[in-house]
Amino acid sequence: MNTAAALAVLVGLAFTGGCSAESPLQDTPAARPIPGPAATPWLIACSRLDNADETRLLLGLGADGRSVTRFEIVTPDFLWRIPGQPETRRFSAGQSDASPDLAGALRFAALADADGELRMLDFTAPAPDAVQLEGLRGSLALHESWQNDRALGSLFHAATGNLTDVSPVQCRRFEQTRTGANP
Repeated sequence: MNTAAALAVLVGLAFTGGCSAESPLQDTPAARPIPGPAATPWLIACSRLDNADETRLLLGLGADGRSVTRFEIVTPDFLWRIPGQPETRRFSAGQSDASPDLAGALRFAALADADGELRMLDFTAPAPDAVQLEGLRGSLALHESWQNDRALGSLFHAATGNLTDVSPVQCRRFEQTRTGANP
């Protein structure tokens, strides 16, 4: 029994050694800077793989490579009410299949690869009725590394009422220029 107690104390010390409630661990993934080109804010435009003119998602990423600064999704099965939107040949005034910017309304979880490049972005409304499309949730998955600022992926979204869409997409990224900043 004494050997078991001593072993338990040693294991406890091994797990708590160097850890303090006042100072968080310095080598955690959240504390490490993201290497590579993620130090640049990006605008990512994803369009259908079979029709490059049919945009499906506009995504703005901050310089950390994970924070979402812009999120506009095209939902072919749902029309968004957008006050002030002019009438087009496809939609009545005030309607569009392209959402307004939802970056502030949705919650995001990003997964980056070892080089700090975005590989997957999950999105969800924090409450079912937080945005016009009730229960909006989904994912953008990039299936390959960026080559010449292009990558293939898939975009999935779902909503209340069995609305689902999965699209193979080609994404292009563009460096966002900083306005008003002096180098």
